[in-house]
Amino acid sequence: MKNIRFNILLGICFFLLSALLGACGGGDSPITDEIDDGKQDGQGQKTVPPVTNLVAEKTERANELKVSWTNPVGAISVEISYLLEGDKPENTVKKNIRITTERVGSLLIVVSEPGTYIVTAVAVDNYGRRSEKSAVTATPLREEEVVRTRFLERADILMTSLMNLCFGKSARDCWNTKYPLATGPYWDGDAVVWDQGAGFSGYVALRGASVGVSAYEKKYADLTDRMFNSINRFITTDNKRSAYAVYPQNGNERYYDDNVWIGLDMAELYEQTKENRFLEKAKMVWDYLMVGNTSSCGGGILWREIPAYSNKHTCSTAPAAVLGCKLYQITKEQKYLDKAKEFYVWLIQYMQDPSDHLFYDNITPSMTIGKSKYSYNSGQPMQAACLLYKITGEQQYLNEAQRIARSAHSKWFTLYDSKELGERFYRINGDHVWFYSILFRGFLELYKIDGRRDYVTAFEKSMLQAWMSECRNQTTNLLSNNYFIGKTNSSWQVLHEGAFVEMLARLAVLELEGK
Repeated sequence: MKNIRFNILLGICFFLLSALLGACGGGDSPITDEIDDGKQDGQGQKTVPPVTNLVAEKTERANELKVSWTNPVGAISVEISYLLEGDKPENTVKKNIRITTERVGSLLIVVSEPGTYIVTAVAVDNYGRRSEKSAVTATPLREEEVVRTRFLERADILMTSLMNLCFGKSARDCWNTKYPLATGPYWDGDAVVWDQGAGFSGYVALRGASVGVSAYEKKYADLTDRMFNSINRFITTDNKRSAYAVYPQNGNERYYDDNVWIGLDMAELYEQTKENRFLEKAKMVWDYLMVGNTSSCGGGILWREIPAYSNKHTCSTAPAAVLGCKLYQITKEQKYLDKAKEFYVWLIQYMQDPSDHLFYDNITPSMTIGKSKYSYNSGQPMQAACLLYKITGEQQYLNEAQRIARSAHSKWFTLYDSKELGERFYRINGDHVWFYSILFRGFLELYKIDGRRDYVTAFEKSMLQAWMSECRNQTTNLLSNNYFIGKTNSSWQVLHEGAFVEMLARLAVLELEGK
């Protein structure tokens, strides 16, 4: 009996010893539950490592937070949650972000009300196992705290760079044609008056946008005399009539459209400053335009001074209608409004395509129409219609402006998926940015009346995209005119850089006004 008990006891001891050795992994026995990426919890199951470097920070927009983090190894998604401090847990908002190949994840959060938010992140693996929470707090900007200078800052950066690279490189103290600097074909590379006017337009728009913003106002106000004197070096006096010439000496060609763009800028400078010297130059341009308002082609404005019987163009007549409206608004002299109406009627009768309400380019003395369509040639009739509506209150003008706008948007913008902005929007689809800057003037004038922002937003998104993308040269901050058709620049022309400055500056005005 004792032997039996002894054997049983010995067997139990042997069994327990074997079990103990097995549990300790004795000898070369492998561990059966290897841990690759995670840790083990108290029950011996894997856990997922938490995210690291979790950051939530306010952006430059109201009620917006940018969340970023580093993804842990082994996770396939990250759950981001946010809740207003003191709010009920059931109001927590959750977003699941799928991990692909990126090591760093990010999410833009738009909250429904101001306050401090608790932002948490939980990593999840392929088995649905969850990591410990990582948490931070952040407070987005309130609407009244937003500093609305994003576009103004960018316009200033671009203009500063453009002036450093292209302005004042000759004794004429004017714009060089391009960067890298042109050395010909005229006066060691100084630009023709069209390009000079584009640089001047960019300046005028930026000067206006800077008013009331202490960081920029004095800088651009102090440049007024220099810019004014620079463009006026191109005035010649051929045929006993003062006007802006292609090159700054008598005997050179003069174009009515080159002049009218400068006249519009002078009118805008007068509105900014109330200084008569600017109004005098706007009137000088108007008087010159009247010389080109001959009876050929049924009316309108000639394109060029010589030969006298050249074509009539939309690009000379439509901005003349706009200038007439602006001079009427400034002076209240009826002659300007009468001519503006006359030019507008001529444009509708001879230059508008009735099928889409957009405008042809030109008409010859033999009444043959050049049917090319350019964006600026529809932007100026649109702006003229808006101004005539403001002045007269006649609904026909507003209706026509809206019809032009719809067709122009359809023709010159296409849907685009932006990786920089992370959204899809209508973007500029052409390669002549100066044309688009003139089109933008028409859309802006319409927006001031009907408040429809779709068209303005298309320009806004296009410019945000351009600035954040390869369109902007990282060394010079100059922007590529060819970007919107998928090409790059090897040189940058003042004509287009001035147009970029103008669009940024006009968007800056809307941003500063909270529109």
